[in-house]
Amino acid sequence: MKLENKIVAITGAARGLGAAMARQLADQGAHIALIDLQSELLSKTAQALPGSGHHAVVASVCDEQQVEAAFAEIADQLGPVDVLINNAGITRDGLLLKVRDGEVVDRMSLEQWQQVIDVNLTGSFLCARTAAEQMIKAGKGGVIINISSISRGGNFGQTN
Repeated sequence: MKLENKIVAITGAARGLGAAMARQLADQGAHIALIDLQSELLSKTAQALPGSGHHAVVASVCDEQQVEAAFAEIADQLGPVDVLINNAGITRDGLLLKVRDGEVVDRMSLEQWQQVIDVNLTGSFLCARTAAEQMIKAGKGGVIINISSISRGGNFGQTN
């Protein structure tokens, strides 16, 4: 896929892999829409991107209204997205149950569970659904990339 003048939305774009992907894709001529909760880091990342025609949006991928508003803002500022990279993700490490001498001494809280599910699953769903709708309405196709670091095998202590 040639990226020149393509609109690429990246969630979790303020730092780490999201920021690195944004730099690489901007360097190839894409217009980057950065989405993240961390306003200050997001602004710094956007300002550091090569080229022009980039836009940063502060939004929670877990909130349906914020996701829809973010993608509407992106379409208004840059045009409908051609590519979505669902990169936002969190961990809230914890064992399902902690047992000592045959007794349950602790357990993962529903809050820990729900935070991970909300960002890693619901966030990906909401962004993909909204981006796909833009792609279909624009009539030019598109690509949705879902990134996961441990979904295949998981790690000890990462029940959620």
